[in-house]
Amino acid sequence: MPKNRVKQTYESGKVAFGTNVAIPSPIVVEVAAQAGLDFVRIDNYHVRWNPESLADMVRSCYDQDITPWIRCRNDAWAIMTALDMGAQAISISNIGTVERARQAVASTFYPPKGEREMARAHRFRSMSGQEYREFSANDVFLSVQVEGDEGIVNYKEIVKVEGLNCIQTGRNDISSALGIPGQEFDPRVIDMEDRIVGAALEAGKQVALTYPGTSEYDERIGRLIEMGVRIFSVDQDFSAMRRYYVQALSRLRAATEASTR
Repeated sequence: MPKNRVKQTYESGKVAFGTNVAIPSPIVVEVAAQAGLDFVRIDNYHVRWNPESLADMVRSCYDQDITPWIRCRNDAWAIMTALDMGAQAISISNIGTVERARQAVASTFYPPKGEREMARAHRFRSMSGQEYREFSANDVFLSVQVEGDEGIVNYKEIVKVEGLNCIQTGRNDISSALGIPGQEFDPRVIDMEDRIVGAALEAGKQVALTYPGTSEYDERIGRLIEMGVRIFSVDQDFSAMRRYYVQALSRLRAATEASTR
């Protein structure tokens, strides 16, 4: 059975890199895999996906040997259907209390760890129920995003919730909670992120963070790796496309202007 590439990578002490995906096309998965990324985090939270497109994206992940990671609502049905499509990782946003974190754990895992109903993607139907339960226990992991007014108050307890594998931060919502909306890289926001990261690592959780794939953040990412962070999203698909075209057009237009003077 396919192993969770992200989990294998961080458990070996190496760093897993992926990207956040909002464009509903399996081609995006193929491009990410061909670029050498370890996972795609498919945003089924802020972006409206139809079930067929989402299922095709997950199938493409298995075809390309890249971990299918789905971001969805903290809702038992939404989490169940993502897992039933074959997701190997789940992200839940806007976690501000221990109760919400425990709800996510209950929805993600089978008893006795959680309350997930027995079902699975068609690709796993050749396995026995017990084999699939073992696969799910070993290769499915849950990440929650600590952010907002409640998150920056309760993070020390949230990161200790049993069953959570990974902690993320939401710098934009943290900036709003700190009264400086939109300033996600303000030193006060970075300080709060460091506090959450430190508490998560101390609690034995892995940490996943998103940073733009530009050189100005290399030092920050290097420091986070030194702290113990082992999962990074390299921006988002549309942001990476826009940045490339802006830079390319700027260079090409400058060359054109110089040659036509």
